[in-house]
Amino acid sequence: MKNFPIFLIIVALTVTACGSKPKRTPTRPAPTETLEPTPTPILRPPDGTYTTKITKEELATTGMDEYTVCENAGTFELTLAGARWSIIQTAAPGCTVLNPTFGGSVIYSADQAKFHDDKPFGCSADYVYTWRFAGNVLRFTSVDDAECAQRVYFMSRHSWSKVR
Repeated sequence: MKNFPIFLIIVALTVTACGSKPKRTPTRPAPTETLEPTPTPILRPPDGTYTTKITKEELATTGMDEYTVCENAGTFELTLAGARWSIIQTAAPGCTVLNPTFGGSVIYSADQAKFHDDKPFGCSADYVYTWRFAGNVLRFTSVDDAECAQRVYFMSRHSWSKVR
C-alpha cells in the first residue's frame, strides 16, 4: 500500500491533464449576407434605333417661321452604332425636308456625348450633350450647342424611345 499514494497522484494528474484540455466547439460558418448585385453603369447608350416625333403645331409656338417649322417637324429616327450616329427624318404631313438624312461621329465620356456632324447644314459641326438612358428611353440635354436652336429642340425637347 506504500504505492497507493503514488497511484492516487498519477490518477489525479491524469484527470487534471485531461480536464484542462480546451473543449472543441463545433465551428459554424459565418452567416453570409445576401447582397443585391450592384448594377454595372453603362458607358454609353445602347446601340440601336430610337425615335421621337415633333409636330408642326408645337414648333409654331417657338416663333420659328413656316419654312423652319416644316424643315424641323416630323418623325426622327436616330441610329447609334459604336462611334457613329445617323438620323433619318420623315417630314410632317404637308411638309418637305431638304436634308432628311444626316449623321456623323460621337465620342462618349461619362455622361457626355461629343457629337460631330459630317455635314453641319449651317450649324456648328461639333457640339456636346449629356445623355441618360433608362428602360428603353434615351434623353439628351444640351451642354454646348447654343448656336443651333433647331438641333437643340429635336435632340432634347422630347425623349427618344428605343425601337430596335
